[in-house]
Parts: sequence; C-alpha cells; structure tokens
Amino acid sequence: MAEEQKIEVDMPAFDQKFLDFRELSKGGPNLRTSKDMTLKANECDKLINAMSLKITDDSMKYDWESKGEGSERKAKILAIYDGQAFITSCNSSSDVVGLVFDQSPLYAEQGGQTFDKAAVTSSSGVEFAVNDAQKYAGYVLHVGVVGSAGDLKVGDGVTVRVDFERRALIAKNHTATHILNYALRQVLGEKVDQKGSLCDAEKLRFDFAHNKPIEGDELKRIEDICNQQIQKAHTVHFREVALDKAKAITGMRAVFGETYPDPVRVVSVGPKIDDLLSDKSTSWGSQSSIEFCGGTHVANASEIYKFVLLAEEGVAKGIRRIVAVTGAQAAVEAVLRAKSFSSDLEAAVGYRPGAQMDRFIGELRTSVGQDKEVSLLMKREMLGQLDALKEVSIKAGKEQTKEFERKAKEAGEQLGKEAASSSGKTFVGVVDAGAGCDDAKMLGLAIELVAKAATEKAILLLSNAGGKCAILALVPKAASGLSAKEWTGKVLDAIGGKGGGKDDRAMGQVQDPSKLDEALKIAKAYP
Repeated sequence: MAEEQKIEVDMPAFDQKFLDFRELSKGGPNLRTSKDMTLKANECDKLINAMSLKITDDSMKYDWESKGEGSERKAKILAIYDGQAFITSCNSSSDVVGLVFDQSPLYAEQGGQTFDKAAVTSSSGVEFAVNDAQKYAGYVLHVGVVGSAGDLKVGDGVTVRVDFERRALIAKNHTATHILNYALRQVLGEKVDQKGSLCDAEKLRFDFAHNKPIEGDELKRIEDICNQQIQKAHTVHFREVALDKAKAITGMRAVFGETYPDPVRVVSVGPKIDDLLSDKSTSWGSQSSIEFCGGTHVANASEIYKFVLLAEEGVAKGIRRIVAVTGAQAAVEAVLRAKSFSSDLEAAVGYRPGAQMDRFIGELRTSVGQDKEVSLLMKREMLGQLDALKEVSIKAGKEQTKEFERKAKEAGEQLGKEAASSSGKTFVGVVDAGAGCDDAKMLGLAIELVAKAATEKAILLLSNAGGKCAILALVPKAASGLSAKEWTGKVLDAIGGKGGGKDDRAMGQVQDPSKLDEALKIAKAYP
C-alpha cells in the first residue's frame, strides 16, 4: 500500500515500534482484570439489532506461517466499547477499551487456547495495543489501550499486525495437547476422556479422566510417545468437514458434552483428511491424533521440537492434570534445571553421614519438590535418589552413633578412674567421642560412669567434638556447699553460653567450639 502511494516506510523504526507494542502488551492480564470488558446479552443485542452489525469475519486467523510469520491485515472499526457502553471514539486517556472490527486475523480465546495479541495502527497513525481477544455471539472484542496521541473513531480504517511469534509458541503447545491426548490413550487405555485444557505461550495444561495417579513408568512411556510423534515430523492436516461425515471417521473421539459447528474443523497429526474420510476399515483414532478443533496449530509436528512433562496431579475426584512445556528454549530449560539439581545431588554424596548430610538432603529435596519448571521424570528420579541417599545416611548414622556412644562410655570409664584417684571435692574432664557427635548426649553417657566411680565428687565434663562447646555438671549430696547450677553458670557467663538446671544437675553450651580451653580453665577454678 505504501509503495502504491509512493511513500517510503522506515522498516527498522516500524519494527522497533512493534517491539515496543509487544512490551506494552505484556501488561495485558493486569489490564484485563482491572476492568470487566465482557459483552453481556444486552451489549450483544445492541450490536445485532440496534447497530445492525455483521458478526466478525475471523476466517483469516488461519492464514499464517506456523514458524512465527504472517501478513498485516486491514480492518475497519465498527464499534468501541468502554466496559459500560458503546462510544464513538477513544484515546490514550480512555483506559481500557474494546474494539469490534469488520474482520480480524486474531484468534479469540476459546477451546482451551489463549487469545492472540496484536498491534493496531489507524490510517492517521494512532496506535492501539491489543492485550486480549474474546468472542461474544460471533463478535471478536479486541481489548487493549491506545498507546499514542490522537483519537480512534468508529469507521476508522486500521492495520492489524498479530504477534505471530507468540502465536507460534501457543501453537506448539496446542498441537502437543492433541499428541498428549493420543499418548494417554495408548498408555492408559481408551477410557481416558479429555476434561479440559489450557494452551498459552509458556506451557500446556491437560485435564483428563483417570482414577489414580500415573505411575513413573507410565509417565515415561507417555513422554516418549509424544516425542516419537514429534520426531516423526508428521504433517498436521486440517480441513472443515461436514459434521456427520467427520463423526463417521473410524476411531474418531470428540470431547464429551462439547457442541460442534457444522461443518467442523478436523485436525489430524499424520493421516491426510481425504484418507480419513474414504478409508472406513482403518481405526484412525487408535493410530494417530485426530480431533475436532478450531484452534491454530503447527504445520508439522517437528516444530514442537520437544515435549517435557512438568507435573502430574489430581485436581478433582477422578480427574488428573498434566502440565508440560514444548519448544527449544522451554524444554531445554526444564532439563537444564534438573541437571543443576543433579549437580547438587552429586555434592550431597560427598557429605559425611549425619546431621549435616541429613540437613543438605532435606533442603535439596524441598527445593526439587517445589520447583514447578523442572522435568517431572528427572525430578522423580532425583527424589528417588535422595530417598536412597537418606536411607544410606540413616543406616550410616546409626552405626556412627553406636561408635560415638562406645567412645563416650570408654571416655567415661577412664575419667571415672581419674576422678576416683584425684584429690579435692571437684573433678573436671573433657570427653571426645569423635567429630560430628552430639556433644550434650555424649556428656550424659560419660558422666553417669564417672559418677559411679567417684560417688562423692562434684563432676563437670566438657565436649567440643561435635562442633559446639557443651558442659554438664553433676553435684551429689555429699558435696555440700557446691551447686551445679552455680558452677555451670560461671563457666557459661565467661564464654558467652546459655544453659540452666538445678543445684544437683545443670548443663549448657556455646556455639563456638574454640571456647573449650577457656571453659576448662574457669571450671577448674571453681569454687
């Protein structure tokens, strides 16, 4: 058009403007929720009867290249809606408005596929960002905001440029739901019925009838079948077919409760539509993905690139949900996130069994379990490895604890001999049951043996082998004038620790194990 009018177009500047519009349109969901733009029955009646407008011709929505390219389209503004009434014009101060065109290349949200976004420019240069597209009684409402100076008016001619790159991402996910539906029936049986779906630019979600969680080996087969169909590079065929003929396709499955138009659009991943209609002996539905669908799809299954499961969960009684991603970037990121966790898992193997390893395993298990963007199969494998590592840690921990206890008792017996032969009313000793032990617990085991060997002595034991500096004091009735609480209190005050107890038994600790020598000195100076 510009060439016909001998007007030179600055394409780099135009492309930058379009990118600016794409950034502006990212605020779409927030704009949509800030204002109810639904065309209710009264508004639809006005369009039909009072304004005598024909429904929007959106047949051109299928005219595009599924790798992310498409042409601009011309349209005319027939109506402008501000959320309460139809108005004759709008501008940048008008907040969110909805435009009704005579024809539209946008896909309005329906059938589980999200809406298209687009940049609209009037013949006078006024820009409008379409953040949402919904269909009411056949009218496509293009919801968005005016992004430049000037007015948009009813009757204005506009140029519409769909964000085809975004639509290409949606198409990958939409076609993948069809393949997933086929894979589910292959693995779980024909009883699987679709109960809902959602396809946007980031992911796909598919709800289906199944009365129990899907086992790990079943999930792997489902993901494998999907990727096999993608790797086979099946052509995706689609055509409008008379409803009765479409329903007669052997093995054809329709969504329960769905009302289909006549003619209905048949989408087949692999087999040609002519073959589906002519060959009545082949059970097409059990061999390939064949569905009634009005959405936009890739031209070839290879465009999906890869299918990666992210989640499988129950959403209602007898209803399961699968979430997955497709495309090079999303699929690779899901796998890379899993590999990042795998590196952390390898690091966990290097920890010594005990509290430190248990803590690391617990933190990693929580991180892996909560991550919603990581490959589900790899996640489950890692969780299984973490559980196995936990079992090893528990077993090794029990064996190590027995060794700690043996050393603590051995130390108690030795210290008991020293206490029995020492002079004075008090005895102070150090217990070393081994690195990583529970200092407080080991002191308890040791002090009982010391007390048996030296029944009339006040005893205070210390330990820092486990990474803290712990103390425990025991004062028998025979040691009159002495207090375990007072004794430990003096030591803890000197080293900055905390504790408590009574005159006959008291304990405490400080986080810094290097305080042992100082604590030992204070303890020996008592009373």
